Amino acid sequence: MKIKDILDWLDAQDRSYSFEGDECQEVIGFSSLANYKEGTVTWIKKRENIPENADIQAIALAIVQKNHETNCPNQIITEESKAVFFGIIEHFFHQDSTLPKIGQGTYISPEVVIGKNVKIGHNCVLDGKIVIGDNTQIYHNVTIINKVTLGKNCMIQSGVNIGHDGFGYAEDDKHNKTMIKHYGGTHIGNNVYIGGNTYIERGVLDNTVISDGCKIDGNCTIGHNSFLGKHCSCVAGTIILGSVQIGARAYIASATIKNQIIVGEFAFVGMGAVVTKDVPPNDMVVGIPAKSIKI
Repeated sequence: MKIKDILDWLDAQDRSYSFEGDECQEVIGFSSLANYKEGTVTWIKKRENIPENADIQAIALAIVQKNHETNCPNQIITEESKAVFFGIIEHFFHQDSTLPKIGQGTYISPEVVIGKNVKIGHNCVLDGKIVIGDNTQIYHNVTIINKVTLGKNCMIQSGVNIGHDGFGYAEDDKHNKTMIKHYGGTHIGNNVYIGGNTYIERGVLDNTVISDGCKIDGNCTIGHNSFLGKHCSCVAGTIILGSVQIGARAYIASATIKNQIIVGEFAFVGMGAVVTKDVPPNDMVVGIPAKSIKI
């Protein structure tokens, strides 16, 4: 493959970039900057990330963050260096996973509706009024039950649990507790990523909603009736309790969010924060309890 093939693909993707070098240079694979392999494409996010002993002139092709240009003989310079680099890897070098269409030991109840090109791993349970959208991949040991709609082009990693009742109970005057049955469902949009061992509860009456484009890391908990707006991100270990509303493109970094809290769009919740009050749009909060900071 030549660099020209990559440039043609970037043009077709309508990516903004500039190129310096020889379009006829061969590229045979990809590698990291720290462990560069001859003839490959690599990524330079920051100029200071270049190892002291690196031979820049030997790099076949570098994807370089704008304003961090180097004297590499062939470089694609862009403000979207991360997306461009990994897009090149996925388009030119990625090999499809070996997930089966339906794995061994997997149970699928008669009510489940499965779209086109869906792959489901081993030892999964899909039991209930469930719809799985086209091109979605579900890895091993995943449980999806009750009323769940899972959109197109989603990736559900191993150990994920979707659709159980959440933690809700009624108390009498002696504090005896009776669990409340849930009757809602779980709606998960298109292009959603859910990392391993994440737990998503269904709604009590209405749905728990994970909107299009959300990316949820492993070992997260999403409580009943919560709503995550489009393109939210939740880092590993995030705990979102019941009836939380999170605005579009908010970023939650391994934090805990109290029930019935509203987090505005484009808000940033810092690592380890405990959120006990609403967070306005575009705000950044950190600490225990979480407080707004200026940057």
